[in-house]
Amino acid sequence: MRSGARLLCLLVLPALTVACGSVRPPAGAPASRVTGTVAAGPVSPVARPGKPATRPVRGATVEALRGSKVVAVARTDRAGRYNLALRPGSYVILVTDHRYLSRRSSKTVAVSAGETVKVRFVLDTGIR
Repeated sequence: MRSGARLLCLLVLPALTVACGSVRPPAGAPASRVTGTVAAGPVSPVARPGKPATRPVRGATVEALRGSKVVAVARTDRAGRYNLALRPGSYVILVTDHRYLSRRSSKTVAVSAGETVKVRFVLDTGIR
């Protein structure tokens, strides 16, 4: 009996593992993305040819809001990039970072199923 149970486990567990790996995500799962960058600028009071006027913002909070409800949150990486997985619809994308003069910036976007929308933000450093 004991060896029969082991044999059953050896046959059933791999089959379950394969079956579970092929399950589709539930209907209504996030199928759209909002990606982009957050930068800060200007970085100097005088524009310099060949030098960027902005720098990436690391650690900014990026939120997707539907009405007043936050439905997704991301933090920017060292290159200022973020990525939000969302259901299709309209959202306000809000960036917050208290280290800059313009502490918040927002843009309204609409995403369709399977679509990726790129949104770039530039926060004001206050340098003049």
